[in-house]
Amino acid sequence: MNFRVLTIFMVIGLILISQIDAQRKKSSRKGKKDPCHLKEIDVCIGKVQALGKRKEPSVLIASNDGLNTICKAIKQDLSKCVKNFIKRCGTPLHKEVSDLIVDQIDNSISRFCDPNNPQRHKFLKESPCIHKKVFSTEIYKQTCNNNFLATVDKIDSEEHLEADRTHTTICCGYNKWDECSKKLITKECGKDAFDIYADFVGEAFGTLTKMICPAKFFAVKKSSCKDVLPKDGVKAKGKLGDNALTKYVVSLFSFLFIFDE
Repeated sequence: MNFRVLTIFMVIGLILISQIDAQRKKSSRKGKKDPCHLKEIDVCIGKVQALGKRKEPSVLIASNDGLNTICKAIKQDLSKCVKNFIKRCGTPLHKEVSDLIVDQIDNSISRFCDPNNPQRHKFLKESPCIHKKVFSTEIYKQTCNNNFLATVDKIDSEEHLEADRTHTTICCGYNKWDECSKKLITKECGKDAFDIYADFVGEAFGTLTKMICPAKFFAVKKSSCKDVLPKDGVKAKGKLGDNALTKYVVSLFSFLFIFDE
């Protein structure tokens, strides 16, 4: 199954979760704990976001053990958590589609989670440099990292933001971070490091992000992005954010961001 089909299934999955929440609101009773509240999904996301609360979260990409930790958080903690939520709260259709979504997520990241896959070995050859010379540096934290998290802050601070504008803002912010990161990686670690990192972030772990935020539509230099992005240097709060889309994007790559405690 190709990545575009995978993306469609993941989007459907998010829609199904929203439907479950709508059904829950219709049938909820006061005074009783609701096991199908969307806060349960926040718990699932939190297991991945916890990776970003480490002292040096990006060190995870630089070793076999670190990749195993990332893979466990996504393949087991997040995927199984969401799957159990839908199994408990969804309809038979929800359950069938969620099984397919989780299976495809697992397949898409298998190249970096399978210890015998050559792609993983190629990544681990370059990732120590990416961690040490890019993600651990102040220039990354003060530019790429800070500017994206400032975008998250802007979305959360603007009340009644239209869905299209929210989508544009987070996608422009994500692509600006991606562009900034890759520029530093190329400069400090070379083209081979850029290529394998692009595969890691784009094709394996960031399939949905790449498809809903294509660079040609949300190019940083376009006026549509310039109109919504915060100015460079605006100090970010360093938080996850409350918007569902920002939670997904930031959580999925939490080990590449620096969060305040």
